[in-house]
Amino acid sequence: MPGPSSPVAVFDNYWAPTLAFAKSLGSRRVPLHFYGSGAGRWSRYCKQRRSCPPVEDAAAFLPWLQAKVRSGEISRVAPTTDLIAYYVSRIRDEFSPDVRRSILPLEEIETCLIKTRFADACAQLGLAEATTASPRTLNEAEKAAAEIGLPIIIKPKSHLVVGTADRGHLVRNASELRAKFRQYSVIKGQDEMAERYPELLLPLMQRYVPSARDRVYSVSGFKDPERGIVASSLSYKREQWPPVVGTSTVQISCNDERILRAGLQIVDRLISRGIFELELLADGDNLLPIDLNPRAFGFIELDIALGRDLPWLWYRSTFEPVEPLEQSLPTIALEARNSFLYHLRRLVGGPARKASPAIDRRDPQRPRASITMLGHWSDPVPVIVSYLHLLRHPRSLVIDQFRKEEPDVFDAQCTNADSSFT
Repeated sequence: MPGPSSPVAVFDNYWAPTLAFAKSLGSRRVPLHFYGSGAGRWSRYCKQRRSCPPVEDAAAFLPWLQAKVRSGEISRVAPTTDLIAYYVSRIRDEFSPDVRRSILPLEEIETCLIKTRFADACAQLGLAEATTASPRTLNEAEKAAAEIGLPIIIKPKSHLVVGTADRGHLVRNASELRAKFRQYSVIKGQDEMAERYPELLLPLMQRYVPSARDRVYSVSGFKDPERGIVASSLSYKREQWPPVVGTSTVQISCNDERILRAGLQIVDRLISRGIFELELLADGDNLLPIDLNPRAFGFIELDIALGRDLPWLWYRSTFEPVEPLEQSLPTIALEARNSFLYHLRRLVGGPARKASPAIDRRDPQRPRASITMLGHWSDPVPVIVSYLHLLRHPRSLVIDQFRKEEPDVFDAQCTNADSSFT
């Protein structure tokens, strides 16, 4: 492989995937050019800081990115968010053949990022799945809820077009459904994408599986287009934020060959290349695929700590095929935490709800060692900047979210729910 001299464009923010790329590639002397504002530009590994249009503004950002790729200023783009991965797939043909081999074709990225298309793809493969519905009207939503059964999850079909502000809601009764079912607003600059994907303006309804509160399995790794899956890990989401429908704040490694093998078979059939994270729910003996992230994810530091340096594998794949890693299973469960949200939860709401004994018995690898999800203290300034950014969040996005979780009375609320749709 050529030496690490080709720069990588990193579109800056305050989140874990960006900081993980900075540490992984920067420590190997890969030149990192940070575009936009965020914590990453304060990294010791940042070689250049440059401006760019807001990433969320597709109308401005996508033509700008295409021009930068055509000019040669940008040759490689770190796949750190849904939008970035999507944009790069949209202009895949603009990249050199070597770099193109690391970029998902647009059809595959659409299958991953649009949940209804993902559910359809899983159904075509004959996979068990969490029951979903895509109602177009409130009347259809009420009928679907009656068929699926309450409680249900209602959430965006994708974070394309509508953004990430609304991550979804747990709906316990008919009145909550009437309050939550609505057409989403198009975020600024994504009108063309809304015309391209009009179905994303209406929410998805999904059967609620109780194990989602503390046991969502993640099969993560990297797939080379020629060598196949070359690295993989299995972990589970133990805590999340927001509490009911959210991203992982505590992720724990585990060993279960059945789950890992089942997850990798799904990934192998749905995507041809790149970093991936497949989420699976345990529903009795069934494993239900609910999400496939075709890019870096929030607890990617856990994979790196387990010896699967996914950003580095991605970078190498932009030059040549990557050979499979020699992987050993961890003997001690490793726990990755978003330390800020982990401790805030305990400060605001007391200790997190304990898992049921049945779940604890399925966790034979305790005790656990822990690492932080958000950055690395060998590169401390971006970590501090990210934590300060979290402190600036409105009260409703942090403290009030934790206080909304009432797991001890959840079952009673569901039992007493108004389930009539009259």
